[in-house]
Amino acid sequence: MTLFEQLGGEAAVTAVTTQFYANIQADATVSNFFNGINMADQTNKTASFLCAALGGPKAWGGRNLKEVHANMGVTNAQFTTVIGHLRSALTSAGVAADLVEQTVAVAETVRGDVVTA
Repeated sequence: MTLFEQLGGEAAVTAVTTQFYANIQADATVSNFFNGINMADQTNKTASFLCAALGGPKAWGGRNLKEVHANMGVTNAQFTTVIGHLRSALTSAGVAADLVEQTVAVAETVRGDVVTA
């Protein structure tokens, strides 16, 4: 069973992604990265990415993360903060601790593509 399936599939990943962005938007240390962004679209893109990365049935067809984040100036500390918001969203959704850590480990694999400062 894939991590995607263990988390509950697309609906569950989308719900966690929605909470993840609510957490980010409430945090002044990272919310500025999303100023002027259509958050419904951003949530859908991120949920699609996560579904693919977690073993879902659809391949990621979006833009390369390194290209998307190239000029954003994201620091390691800011990425760590964002990972914390993901962990919090998963935990508040009732995801078991081991699955939270497995999901965070998958998210950590893109640190090198997202951190540019």
